[in-house]
Amino acid sequence: MGCCSLADSPIPILCEDFVRVVIVPDLQPAVCRSGSLVVRHDDEVVVETGDGEFVGRVSRFTAPVLRPPRDQPGRILRFAVEDEIRRTVENRVQGQEMEGYVRRRTQELRLEMRPVRVEIPLSGEKAVVFFSAEQRVDFRPLVRDLGRRYRKEIEMRALGVRDGARQTGGLGPCGRSLCCATFMNRFHSVTVRMAKRQNISLNPAKISGLCGRLMCCLAHEVEQYPELRKRKAAGSRPVDDSRNKP
Repeated sequence: MGCCSLADSPIPILCEDFVRVVIVPDLQPAVCRSGSLVVRHDDEVVVETGDGEFVGRVSRFTAPVLRPPRDQPGRILRFAVEDEIRRTVENRVQGQEMEGYVRRRTQELRLEMRPVRVEIPLSGEKAVVFFSAEQRVDFRPLVRDLGRRYRKEIEMRALGVRDGARQTGGLGPCGRSLCCATFMNRFHSVTVRMAKRQNISLNPAKISGLCGRLMCCLAHEVEQYPELRKRKAAGSRPVDDSRNKP
């Protein structure tokens, strides 16, 4: 009698009909509505997002969806067919080529911006260029060059520095993948006071992440430190044994 593996069983729905789908490899899975489809781990599906339709892969081995997302979720339309999977691979290859061209052209035009990545929807009619910049940038020459070269509608999407780090990913000072690119659903407010409460050095190089801002992990355990200090202080108090003396 054969046994059914964990990956073959349907994804448990813990919050309405939301599941996580990996649309862009190596990035945090997107929260999508499965609707009436019964999806399993590793199923390839077509997802409708605000930027168009994309092929993604359903993932069981991620954090389950416990509450509705703040942002507009994607919607699973159908299971992907072979032609759609092939087009997705072609779009990703072209997106990587476009990303390299955008980086070179940005330097040539001396634009004060940092390209993050390029996404091309399943239709292939447009490309979304994600970038981060400290100030307003006139990228119209870049858009014209991209439009002429690739014959697509070009949409430029500005990201904050923290969102840019989430999109690119990487390793933090702890040696593990960035919190924002793995399990965090939203950014928390982080202050220097949180580092002080944890007796962490206030050296900017020690408490800043890849994005240049204060590390998100400073907010993860800050509430536990006062309680731990109270317990430690209570356990180290000398015991008054004068009552036990004869």
